[in-house]
Amino acid sequence: MASDALPFGLGARDEQRAYFAWIAGLFGDALAGEVLDHGAGTGILSQQLLSRASRVVALEPDGVLFERLRERFATVPRVTAVHGTIESYLERYGTGNLDAAVSSNVLEHLADDVGCLRRLREALRPGGALAVFVPARAELFGSLDESVGHERRYTRTLLRARLQEAGFFVEWVRYGNLAGVLPWLVTGRVLQRRAIASPSLRVFDRWVLPVASRVERWLRIPYGLNVAALARRQ
Repeated sequence: MASDALPFGLGARDEQRAYFAWIAGLFGDALAGEVLDHGAGTGILSQQLLSRASRVVALEPDGVLFERLRERFATVPRVTAVHGTIESYLERYGTGNLDAAVSSNVLEHLADDVGCLRRLREALRPGGALAVFVPARAELFGSLDESVGHERRYTRTLLRARLQEAGFFVEWVRYGNLAGVLPWLVTGRVLQRRAIASPSLRVFDRWVLPVASRVERWLRIPYGLNVAALARRQ
C-alpha cells in the first residue's frame, strides 16, 4: 500500500532512505518489541524498524508489492511478510499479539479509517503503541492526492478525534515536513500535475529533508505537509 510513499507522497524508491528513517525516528522507542508495519509496500519502512523492533510483521494487501516485500526479507528471520489486510491478519493471528503498530500513509486511502483504527487496536496488547503518519491539511489537496487515491488529508484535530473514536488514548499529535508544503502546493494545486520528477524527489530526500528534520526535532511547527500521532491501547 502507500507506506512506501516518497517525501511528497508519491510512489516508492529504495534510495529514499532519509524519508523512511525520519518517519521511524518520529516515534522513538515506542516502536519496540513485536511491531506491525501496516501497509508495508515493498518494505522500506520495515527495514528501518529493525533498528528498534525485535520482530517486524510486514503486512501488505497488494499482490505485486507483496512479492517484492517477500523477496526483500526472504533471508531476514526477524521479518515476517504477510499478504493481506488488518482484517485477515486478525483472522490468522488473533488479537492482542503486538507491542506496537505503525500505519504510514495508509489511512488517507480508506473510506472507513476509524474502522481500520479499531482493528489495529484489537491487534495490540494492552498498553501497545500505535504510530500514525498521514498527509495533512485539506487546503493542500490537489492533483497529486487524486493521482494516488487519497480520500482526505488530516488536521491534528481530525486525527486525534478519529483515534479517540477508535478507542485509543492519544499521547501526542504533531505536524511535520513543513519543507514539503510549498513544492506540493505548487505542483498539485497551481500546476495541477499528477507526478513529481524523480530528480526533485532525490534532491529533497538527500539534502532538504535531513536538514529540515533536524530543525523540527527542536521546534514544534504549527503546520506541515504531514501529521503524526502516537496513541496507546488503554
